[in-house]
Amino acid sequence: MAVERSTAARPPKIVVVGLGRMGRNHLRVVRESPDFALAAVVDGLAAHPEPKDLNGAPFLRSVNDLAGIDFDCAIVATPTATHHQVAMALLAMDKHLLVEKPIADTFERGKDLIETARARGLHLAVGHVERFNPAVRKLREVIREGWLGTPIHFSFTRVGGYPETVIGNNNVLLDLAVHDIDVLRSLAGPVRFEASRSHSTVHTDIYDTAEIFLSTGGGASAALHVNWVTPTKIRTIRVTGTRGVVFVDFILQTCEMMGGRLLQPVQQEHFGFERLREMYQASDRIDFGIHKEEPLKAQLRQFAQLLATGDSGELCLGKDALSALLIAERSIEAERRRCPADSIVPAAVDLPAVDALWV
Repeated sequence: MAVERSTAARPPKIVVVGLGRMGRNHLRVVRESPDFALAAVVDGLAAHPEPKDLNGAPFLRSVNDLAGIDFDCAIVATPTATHHQVAMALLAMDKHLLVEKPIADTFERGKDLIETARARGLHLAVGHVERFNPAVRKLREVIREGWLGTPIHFSFTRVGGYPETVIGNNNVLLDLAVHDIDVLRSLAGPVRFEASRSHSTVHTDIYDTAEIFLSTGGGASAALHVNWVTPTKIRTIRVTGTRGVVFVDFILQTCEMMGGRLLQPVQQEHFGFERLREMYQASDRIDFGIHKEEPLKAQLRQFAQLLATGDSGELCLGKDALSALLIAERSIEAERRRCPADSIVPAAVDLPAVDALWV
């Protein structure tokens, strides 16, 4: 059943499903947004109390209770293992969706969501929110305008402590790595899986540390490191090109390029540490000015545009979300095959040969 897009006559009525850490953030930005009217909040966990100041919007304990609620769209911010079940129930109600990343906990379930939304004529966006980080937007511009020359290598670090809860088959690849896989694809286009290694350092049945190695269609390499075992949160990218290197901090929303003299061949007989330090200090540095904004707010604003005009902008839609999940799932499968005797993840669904495909 095709559903008419929301018009500008009134803001779309939106439901927030899930009140974990990300769900609470989504609820906050929805309440602050002029682009949406909060229709209801849903959370089935008794540990999550009813939020205050819902401005008359009902608080429900089940998606099934939405049958009598008038709404146009929903944000699904429940645990990853429940994304498919919750999203399918909402699609059956003919509602447009913004689903937190990853789109689902398996490739097949993610594919099912995309096909269902398409068949019903519904919008399905996925919350790969780093696309809307001003520093990532600036980095995309720096690469596009040729400041770096030809990119040679992308290095991602996304680390921090354990999440509040780990439900179902969630792990650091599904929780964190999908962010950087998606960012890399948005910067460099299709990527190919090369290798990965995952570790279980705190709990014996959860991958909490991982490294993934990818290559891009432009010939660059990429290394992604993610973990849940670092005391402080770090989110960075370093991109090396033929004309310099760019450092991006996701949290501080900074983008700095360094090039110049450090890139010149050194042919001095007595080239010591002091000379190296002098050249480092004298090298060309550019701190790109960035207008800082909370990415979640920018993403929600674009979701409103999608509903109103069909313009997805930088929103992550089905195919891109599925590609990020496919790489993460391939990494999990690679580790399972590496040590089948003591595998800590269930056998995955049959996966496309990612190492033979550009996705």
